[in-house]
Amino acid sequence: MAGPAMGAPGRPGAGAAMGQSRPSMRKALEVFQYRHYRFLWASSTFSFTGMQMQQVARALLAWELTESFAASGAIALSFGLPMLLFALVGGSLADRMEKRNLTLMTQASTGLLALLTAVMVATDTITFEILFIIGLVQGTFFAFGMPARMPLMAEVVGPSNVMSAIAMSNAAMNFTRLFGPAIAGVLVAVSGIAMAYFVMAGLYVFSTALLLMVPTGLSAVARAQREAAGGGAAGPMGRSRPQGSMLKEIGGGLHYVWTTPRLRLLIGMMFIITLFAMPYVILLAGYVQEDLGRSKADFGWLQSISGIGALVASLAVATLTDFNRKPLVQWITGVASGVGMLLLAWPLGLGYAGVIVAVIVLGAATTGYQTLNNTMVMGESDPEYYGRVMSINMLTFSVMPLMSAPLGVLADVITAEATFALMGGVIIVIMLFLGLTNSSYTFGTEEPRRFEPRPVPAVPAAGQPSAGQPEAAPAGAGGGGD
Repeated sequence: MAGPAMGAPGRPGAGAAMGQSRPSMRKALEVFQYRHYRFLWASSTFSFTGMQMQQVARALLAWELTESFAASGAIALSFGLPMLLFALVGGSLADRMEKRNLTLMTQASTGLLALLTAVMVATDTITFEILFIIGLVQGTFFAFGMPARMPLMAEVVGPSNVMSAIAMSNAAMNFTRLFGPAIAGVLVAVSGIAMAYFVMAGLYVFSTALLLMVPTGLSAVARAQREAAGGGAAGPMGRSRPQGSMLKEIGGGLHYVWTTPRLRLLIGMMFIITLFAMPYVILLAGYVQEDLGRSKADFGWLQSISGIGALVASLAVATLTDFNRKPLVQWITGVASGVGMLLLAWPLGLGYAGVIVAVIVLGAATTGYQTLNNTMVMGESDPEYYGRVMSINMLTFSVMPLMSAPLGVLADVITAEATFALMGGVIIVIMLFLGLTNSSYTFGTEEPRRFEPRPVPAVPAAGQPSAGQPEAAPAGAGGGGD
């Protein structure tokens, strides 16, 4: 039985408008009616598992090669630097090219790099310098691929389900945090780092195969539908597909974000967590082994345990589609992130057990903050700017590995515990400042701007734009039937 057509009319904000803003899991799960979303979600799950494993394996490999916090931070820097340099280019490409093909290319390339790393580790030819270069290449692929993946999910489900689509995708990512790091830690402990990388490469094969089940042309279909709904060559906001030079389009995206106050605020707020909370993961491998005297497997288990809080936070945010106090929830999770960093520095005198409590708090708080931020950014954005807006938002994530290098140097000088305490204190002070200076936004109930979907032509089974009249979506065209 066919499901809803891509971009079918929805009711964004209807619950809030009627005073019914209670969280709803049923609303969140509606995105799984869309066949192509299911494939994208499953593909992302395999990819996220490989990514979670890689964070552990790369941190352990960097520590094994150097036994230095600063060097481990430098490896993270190699991944973040190309994100900083090429994220805006990736956003422009995502708005110009077929998003599915761009995502497919970057996924397959990432898998090949994991395989290459596995072979080099197995043959004992890996060095710190080579690992740094691999990080640069991986970061480049990530910068090109990520601005396309999230907007592709939004195009598949339509504007009314964007928040649920992103939140459920983040739930998948955080579900993999429950077992991905643990798998990596156990594989490293039992079979070595090379085996962990071989398994990662296999996961990316599955991810790529599932992407092949999604037809090409979905971006063109979504654009054609917006143009048809707008009654002209441009979309509902009067903007057409990017036509100028790439630099001009990048500039247009930057200008759009800068002149949209809420987008400017939300993207600015994301820097707080990526600067002062998320880099703790890079320092954790050395902290667990050097300061706590625990094993590599314990580090992997710690990463998995942090995923419990992250998964709970993702599912909770997924229920907030029509909830009208999202800025307040984000602010609370920001303060909680600072508290989590302080707990990591002073784990209640419980040692490893206290650190477990700290990473659960951090997992829930940082994930809730990040997921809410991403969904509100998409909700405030014109669909024609999805790729460029997400690429600008991605610049905040490039700061995390960039910040890891100086934080690693700082941890070598003043200890990891003191560094964690400093990071937590800074977060809390900044969040209190933002709460006071933006009180009407943080503590108010004003709804974000939304782009209302209109009745649009259905997506043909072949995934190409249709010139026909609106009709029910056929099976395999973004619907729920197979």
